[in-house]
Amino acid sequence: MKNLIIGAMMLPLATAASAQSADLSGYMEADDIKVVDAAGERIGEVETVLINASGMPAALVVEVDDGFLDLGDREVVVEMDALTWDNGQYTTAMTPEEMENLPVWDD
Repeated sequence: MKNLIIGAMMLPLATAASAQSADLSGYMEADDIKVVDAAGERIGEVETVLINASGMPAALVVEVDDGFLDLGDREVVVEMDALTWDNGQYTTAMTPEEMENLPVWDD
């Protein structure tokens, strides 16, 4: 009887262990994903994903390439609806002037 109880207690642990071995091959880290303009020219890269109150991605913090050797680079907030996902990178139709006027992220 004692072995039966111990076996029953171990069953949830085995289930939890198998749940942890889920296929993660479709996942990728968002940090450093390239962001390009409509012509395919590099604008910068993703630094952080910002979420809304529901926990859903709402905007990206993009480090904009403004300077030589990353000197003078700044981080701006780009709303998700201003971006499209294509071939492992984000594309925006925003002009350089629009990018210049985005809110700066200063964490």
